Amino acid sequence: MEESTFLTKYSSKVYIIHWRDSFRASKIMQSRVISNPKIERFPTCKSPPGLFFAIGHEPATKFLDGQLQLDSDDYVLTHPGTTKTSVPGVFAAGDVQDKKYRQAVTAVGTGCMAALEAEHYLQEIGSSN
Repeated sequence: MEESTFLTKYSSKVYIIHWRDSFRASKIMQSRVISNPKIERFPTCKSPPGLFFAIGHEPATKFLDGQLQLDSDDYVLTHPGTTKTSVPGVFAAGDVQDKKYRQAVTAVGTGCMAALEAEHYLQEIGSSN
């Protein structure tokens, strides 16, 4: 819902293809989408000029099976201003730790941070052995 509303700033029409009969977004977000004349559900257009995929906001962290500290919404907790997790040498980036923005640009930025922090970590443990 949030992404479709945002995209109306840059396009004349946004189509929502949803696999359920009802939306799970907050009522206010649903209301904003339904009342926006630029947004339509279930397109009749067969070849849209652009497509943006947004698949929910549930972080894919179930595979961690309790190995890292998560918050109440299952996002990986990181030390403030870093990608360091509760386990030394394990770093989290992108959608699994960013519950506010959840965008590709954030994933790229924190991915770079995680790579640099992993490199520093490996240098630290290498120099101590």
